[in-house]
Amino acid sequence: MSGEATRAAGGPRPRWRSLLLVWGPLTVALLALVASGQAGAVARAIGDARVGPLLALLVVGVALPVVHARRWQTMLRSVAAEVPLPHAVEMTVTASLVNYAVPGYAGSPVKGVLARQLHDVGFGRSLPTLAAEQVLDAAALTLGAAAGLALAGPSALAWVGELDGPSWPAVLTGGAVALGGVGAAVLVVRRYAARFVERVLASGRMLAADRGRWVPVLLLTVAYWGLNIAAVWLGARAVGLTLGPVALLLLANVPLLVGLASPLPGGLGLREGAMAGIAGVIGVPVAAIVAAAVLHRGVLVAALPLALGGARLARGYGRWR
Repeated sequence: MSGEATRAAGGPRPRWRSLLLVWGPLTVALLALVASGQAGAVARAIGDARVGPLLALLVVGVALPVVHARRWQTMLRSVAAEVPLPHAVEMTVTASLVNYAVPGYAGSPVKGVLARQLHDVGFGRSLPTLAAEQVLDAAALTLGAAAGLALAGPSALAWVGELDGPSWPAVLTGGAVALGGVGAAVLVVRRYAARFVERVLASGRMLAADRGRWVPVLLLTVAYWGLNIAAVWLGARAVGLTLGPVALLLLANVPLLVGLASPLPGGLGLREGAMAGIAGVIGVPVAAIVAAAVLHRGVLVAALPLALGGARLARGYGRWR
């Protein structure tokens, strides 16, 4: 089939679009860094980074997907689905790697697809657990950011008063479009996906009713949030910064929340830009924070294959026994 026929039949999108979404924000961020005159200072800070905090950061990076997978495994048990922890870690790491490689919110759907293919866990059962993961992570980051702003005081929000007010016609138009989109989505779901929605709702009720697992899930959420906080602190220590409680709460929670909401691969460029912007507002050296953000990102990505290898070793050891 010719290229024209493939496109007419709904073939794959041109690769340049995906490449633009992946590399475009990073290129803009690099150009902004060079234009700011901070590129040299950032490069020197990265070159002089301390090995000890980086090794500790690597350990935290390996622990993060394990804790994440353990929480998911606990929630899956609430919907009568059993997935061994090494398998859950493998699926979690795979989803994270896909999320770094593909634009959009691909991580959670990939976990759902893998659970269905490898462990016969229907997407209708796994979807409530995947949604709960996102809600819990966003809630933890939001509470952390709110705590940081509360401790920082009114001065941290002084820039808000300089923003222009909303354009009410634009707000009303956007609201009408959003309501129309929600209405259309409801009609489509009721027409074409009623049985699937019934399964999702049934699994959601099972998840909510299993109160015996609420405490473990919340404790694992706190542990996951704490490891993310520790990762940012260690990244800063690697470049010689010791972040206080206020700076740590703001620099760890707000950028990660931005990255969680971003459709860009892994929030690439946006998280680092948010850290630099916050650092400038609260008086932390921007060049050092950008260097810490780059190291933080690089070490955590490098830790994913290590976690994946550990999970496969654990699975092989279990078979050997």
